[in-house]
Amino acid sequence: MSKLIIIQGPTASGKSSLSLEIAMKLGAPIISADSRQFYKELSIGTAKPSEKEQQMATHYFVDSHSIHDLTITSAEFMKLGRQKITQLFNEGNEYVVVTGGSGMFIDALIDGLHPSPSDASVRSDLNNEWKNKGIDILLEELKNKDLSTYDHIDVNNPMRILRALEVIRVSGKTLGEIRKQEKIKIDHPHLRFGIKWNRQDLYDRINTRVNEMINEGLLDEVKSLPLKENLLIQNTVGYKEWISYFENGMSFEDTVAMIQKNSRNYGKRQETWMKRYSDLILLSPYESTTMIDQLIKHL
Repeated sequence: MSKLIIIQGPTASGKSSLSLEIAMKLGAPIISADSRQFYKELSIGTAKPSEKEQQMATHYFVDSHSIHDLTITSAEFMKLGRQKITQLFNEGNEYVVVTGGSGMFIDALIDGLHPSPSDASVRSDLNNEWKNKGIDILLEELKNKDLSTYDHIDVNNPMRILRALEVIRVSGKTLGEIRKQEKIKIDHPHLRFGIKWNRQDLYDRINTRVNEMINEGLLDEVKSLPLKENLLIQNTVGYKEWISYFENGMSFEDTVAMIQKNSRNYGKRQETWMKRYSDLILLSPYESTTMIDQLIKHL
């Protein structure tokens, strides 16, 4: 029977290398569920699989879009990802590996979403309004149309605000009304694995990875991007911190330290997210057996 192998874990936990290893062993393709690796312009700061690694196993949803396109929503990824998975199983693949640090995107793919409408033209209008008028006027619209969502939304995350308004403008319904509708789970069995490091070891790995990104040329990559004009980049750890470097005179060393701090905080949130899964099989890097051997025994 065909089966999905889901590999989750915080940033710098080794999920990408483990996914590649198991994909090569099983001859399986990989679905990337990382909400930033979609974008071909974001490579070093997203720890994207190298060209060599992508040749070792077929990857989908890596470099599949551009930051100059409209941002890919979790609903769109659910639709595209499910179509691709069904296609891969129909082509005879016994396993498909799904991996990524974006818990929201993995949940959308596997568990489904409350049917929330999207419209590219409305999203484009909202992005233009944000660029030209600022976020405050959009927050005021959200407050007037959906007070409950306004009271709970992260006001420092414009992408969430714009997405909420997109749903409201397209459907005429509040997010609370949308969430009363039933989710539809993916029609394929799956096993869900999570990598668990001790907190300090994880933080050390994160700090090391950031240093490696700097050595690989992260600053040059950032210089090539429309940092001030692109909402996605402004909400991406490893990129957004450079705004203070370029605009506010933050030192290079302090900018790197800020990326490390924000990456550690992101890793902590990812660990918290993983606690919600009752079907999670934990893999330990501290066992005498390798993580891939721990995983294989469950197949």
